[in-house]
Amino acid sequence: MLMDEVRGEAFLRKLPAEIRDTLTPAQAEAISRVAQGTIQRRHPVDLRVSIPLPFSQRAYAVFLLGKEKRSAARRAIDQQLRPNDRVSQVVVLGLAAAAFSLAVFIGLLFHNAVLAP
Repeated sequence: MLMDEVRGEAFLRKLPAEIRDTLTPAQAEAISRVAQGTIQRRHPVDLRVSIPLPFSQRAYAVFLLGKEKRSAARRAIDQQLRPNDRVSQVVVLGLAAAAFSLAVFIGLLFHNAVLAP
């Protein structure tokens, strides 16, 4: 609860000083309460990796997994703004399958080499 209050106060501090100074205490409290309730909760799986590439460049990869919180209308808008192409989906699925297969293979090798004898 304390962290939510801190976030609400941080939201109020982002308002321009000339607007913040005109707010009544009741208005400031109401804005703070609304700001506390709109903070997105973290996904159960949130993996973000920055990968160095040749020539001083970096790539950024994100893997999020959790309950879908977007409405159907929001998902439709997102689909229009950023349509998924099948090639990207197949490549990502193939990489995930390859990584899973490699993990299983390493696990089997470890089991046979260390645990089985």
